[in-house]
Amino acid sequence: MRLERPTDGESTPTLVLVHGSGHTARVWGDVQAALLHPSLAVDLPGRADRPADIADVSIDAAADSVAADVDASTAGALVLVGHSAGGVVLPALASRLGARVVQLVFVAGLSAKHGETVIATVRPDAVDALGTRLAGMRAEFAGCMLDPDPSVAGVRALDARAAAPLDSLNYMAQVVSWDGVPATLPRAFVRCRRDRIQSRPLQAALVDNCGASEVIDLESGHTPAVAVPRDLAALLDRIASRSPTSGTRAIIDG
Repeated sequence: MRLERPTDGESTPTLVLVHGSGHTARVWGDVQAALLHPSLAVDLPGRADRPADIADVSIDAAADSVAADVDASTAGALVLVGHSAGGVVLPALASRLGARVVQLVFVAGLSAKHGETVIATVRPDAVDALGTRLAGMRAEFAGCMLDPDPSVAGVRALDARAAAPLDSLNYMAQVVSWDGVPATLPRAFVRCRRDRIQSRPLQAALVDNCGASEVIDLESGHTPAVAVPRDLAALLDRIASRSPTSGTRAIIDG
């Protein structure tokens, strides 16, 4: 977890940055260094100092963990940002944080409609097969974490290449709930124009799933926090500046 430029919460929102599969909070480091708004990059369970089997973390457990970090480290309004598989966690996280949340941002973010799974959108032809594969992964990789902190005992360490498919499939296989998330909560989808993982039809389906009213194009591959961190930071600053707690309003070019 990394907090950058703490705020008193009275005049400007904090950007809560949720990483995708195969990553830790560190992936946001260059973005945070370039942001003008305060930010909190969090570690989902199953990595760093958040003990859990990386292939078996529930959406609820992830949302509980992040919400506790946010409550302990920030005050005031929040813009929740989820990259890739991190997007799956945003609805549950928004429900827990309530009225503090003023915007959701899906950066190439995976999402599903209420009561559905992401797999049903990404691989509708292979739902059962991938469920069987995930069950085998959960057994094989029990007790495994990505880049565990030395303080975490009794776990097997995985590198990012091995952890990413487990991490991603685990979240994609779970049913997503939008309970407690107001239909009026603004949602934006950042579409990475050079994304080799998400096709344009898939991006369109994800936009529909998360209910985004705004699609923002970014010249980047799938992980802009690594490829174009300054561009992503500028985009997130513009989004945050439009929140109800901000004194300025920006125009997003799409």
